[in-house]
Parts: sequence; C-alpha cells; structure tokens
Amino acid sequence: MRNLPGTAFSVKIYQRHIIGIILYMNHAGIYCPVLVGGPIGGSSAKPYRGVMLVLKSTVDDEFLTEQGIISGSKLLKVNGEDICDILDWEYYASSDELILLFESIDGEMIELEIEPDDLIELELEFEQERVKVCRNQCVFCFIYQLPKGLRRALYVKDEDYRLSFRYGNYITLTNLTEADFERIERQRLSPLYISVHTTNEPLRSEMLGRDDIPELAPQISRLVDAGIELHTQIVLCPGINDGDELERTIIDLKQYHPGVGSVAVVPVGLTTHRDRLPKLDPVTPEIAARVLDRIDSISNANLRDIGTRFVYPADEFFILADRPIPEAEYYGDFPQVENGVGMVRQLLDSEPAEDIEFDPAVRITVCTGTLIENILSSVLAEKWRDVRGLSWEIIPVRNILLGESVTVSALLSGGDIEAALKQSNQKSDIVIVPPDSLNDDGLFLDDMTLADLESEFGMRFVEAEYSPAATLVKLKMEYGL
Repeated sequence: MRNLPGTAFSVKIYQRHIIGIILYMNHAGIYCPVLVGGPIGGSSAKPYRGVMLVLKSTVDDEFLTEQGIISGSKLLKVNGEDICDILDWEYYASSDELILLFESIDGEMIELEIEPDDLIELELEFEQERVKVCRNQCVFCFIYQLPKGLRRALYVKDEDYRLSFRYGNYITLTNLTEADFERIERQRLSPLYISVHTTNEPLRSEMLGRDDIPELAPQISRLVDAGIELHTQIVLCPGINDGDELERTIIDLKQYHPGVGSVAVVPVGLTTHRDRLPKLDPVTPEIAARVLDRIDSISNANLRDIGTRFVYPADEFFILADRPIPEAEYYGDFPQVENGVGMVRQLLDSEPAEDIEFDPAVRITVCTGTLIENILSSVLAEKWRDVRGLSWEIIPVRNILLGESVTVSALLSGGDIEAALKQSNQKSDIVIVPPDSLNDDGLFLDDMTLADLESEFGMRFVEAEYSPAATLVKLKMEYGL
C-alpha cells in the first residue's frame, strides 16, 4: 500500500534551468488520491485541452508581482506547449529556452521569456491537481471494505497513470485514452506499475467488476514496444486467480520481459466490513505454503531461462507459512520493495545501532502489528543490543478498526494503539508507532494524532523510521534524548 500523492510543488528556475523541485505530500492513507473529483479529460481524444496550472502562491516573488503574475494566475503554455499538470511543466520546462505564457487574474495574457543571461530566480507553487479516479468495481477493493465515518479522502480510489509514474501507484490501464498513451510515449513516463491480477480476460473482467474493460495484452505490448518499463502485481484471491491461473498469468507476463520487469504476488486484504460484498476467502497458512511452492518452481525456472526470478511473493506469504525470509540475493534489485516484497529482508539486513547512549536512561514501548511482532522482537534484540541506557518492550496491537484479520502495522489506527496501551498498562518514556501509520498531516486512519495519544497517556509518541538504528538516531537528533 502506498500513502501517496502530493498537493503542491515548489519549483525554482535559475538561469532558465530547474534547480530544485520540492514535493509537499498530503496523503490520505490507503490508495488515496489528493482530491475528490472526476478524471481529467474523461474519454475525449484531447483530454488536456483548456487545462492549465493555477498558481497557489508565487511566494511573494517581487519580479512576478511586477509582471502582474500573482496567486490565482494561470500558467497556460511553456514554449508554446499546453500545460495541464506538473508532469507537463517538468517535461517542457527542462528546455534551454523558456517562454512562459500566463493569464493574470484579470484575464490579461502575460508572456515571460527567460533569457540566457538572466540571473533571476522564480518560485512557483501550484494548486493541487485533480486525479483520474477508478471506475472499476474490484471484488477485492480495500476501499469498499472501510468502515463508515472516516475522512472523505479515504474513500476515493485513484486510477491515474501520472501517480503511477511519480509515486508507484498501481493502475489497471482501464481508463487510458489514446491521448494518454501518446503522452506516456512522448514524455517517456517510465516505469509504470500495473495491476494485472490475471491475464485470463473473462476472469479479469469478473475480478475488476466490469465487462467493458479494454483487452490487457495489446496495452502491455504497446507500452513495452514504446520502451516503457512496467512492474506488475497480482492480488491473489484464493480459489479465483491462484493455482493454474496464477501460473498462466506469470507465464503470459514473462513473454514481455525485460519490458515487464517484475511481478509481485500479494495476498488479498480482507477487513470485517464486507457486508453485501462478494465472498472472498482469506490466505491461510496452508494456502500461503502452496502459493510459495508454486512460485518457487516458476521463479527457479525463470532464473535459469532469463537470469531473474521475475516473480516475487510478498513477505506476508513467508510469515503466514512460517518460512524463512529469503536472503537479499533472492530479490535482485528489490523492484517491488514498496509493495511489501523484500521489506522484511531489508529490515533484517539493516545496520545495528552503534555508539548510541541514552543518559539519562530511557524506556521505550514499540507498538507493532501482530504480523511482524515476532520478527521485529528478534530484530530489535540484535540491532539495539549494544545501545547503552535503553530498555524496551514490544506491544502487539490488534486492529479493532478494520478487524483482526488485518495484521499489517501501517493500517493501525490511533484508537487501536490507545486500546493496546491501556490493556498493557505499560509506562514508558517514549512510545514508538509504526512507520506509515500516520499521513503527512500527522493523522492516523481514524484522525487521531500523536498529540491526542500524548495527552491521553502523558508519554511522548514518535513515528518510527524503517531502520531500528535510524529510529534511535531520530530520538537523539530530533528530540534531544
């Protein structure tokens, strides 16, 4: 899962060259876009005509203000090319010659030319863009399984190739227009991340909940032929796309290698909020073991045939089946680590904390999801072994908000952590909460904050880094401990 996309960019131009791009992110939590709204362009063959970037702020830039370009002005063109979003801006603004066409808030057209010898610096911050939303009705969609009453942004599904390129969001390719394909090819938006699930077209229509989706194979062929690298995923639903269907899908995708660089197989996530949704079976330890055996056979053959395993099961399969996490060599260059494939191995191989001492001594409580509890306990015992003045304990947190079948740490709510701490009655100086359990507004899924928990318990709460050593460095550097 990914906590993605951004709300605004600050872009600097100096001597006609972009020297810095800063992305301010405001992710909602689960597969969520930045703005509730319809797709840009719909089904039109020219979806971006008339779309522009509206300046949210010019950061009080005196030069821009003198030209009549202030907040609310619109950037229409760069070097004569229509600008519809940040990707267009970055693509065309990389040119040696920059001619910017603005429309002021009074409707006046203002052309700004950046000359080669101009020693100026412009700071532009754009308003957030609308994203293309998903029209599929996937039988396993996690958004449909959320409880009622959460913040609105959590219920929005994105299906936007721009977010796939920029942040690694997975898309199904079901809403791409001809103009979208042409833009991807022209601007070489690579890599992209594609949710395949199955290459059996009737079954794919069934899983995506639509009978009007375009055929997948020609889309993949077109993108690969254009030099666009693809990474794919299969959400494995027992009894639907596992077994022979899984093997068929992997073999079908293998023919596009190296254009298709990898396939991740991830277990379907099921909450307790599935009223009136299709019946799906969870991935049990027995099923996880069978999936690993099947993938192992295929990936070993791939290793001989094409020099890479190509298909990688998510870490959760190994944990469920009680099998060792593979060594780093298994994952190659870790192409799907942000999809939960190889993340545990990176944790296991992280550097131990060295030359760290807490004086006065501190007591730390580490909150984690139930899936990773045992592994994390072993890792911390090793990585924090030589830290002086530190005592710690782990508290496994049951997911009350989504149901105990949801065991990953990033989907714990503030209320879940609160309940676990009250039950444990543990008193510490610091409580560590899992990385990515908060969005960039500092909100858990249920809108609780670290400050809420600190007020309740009278202890300091800190979001962990992915590395145990880095977490302690954060405590020392940011909190002066």
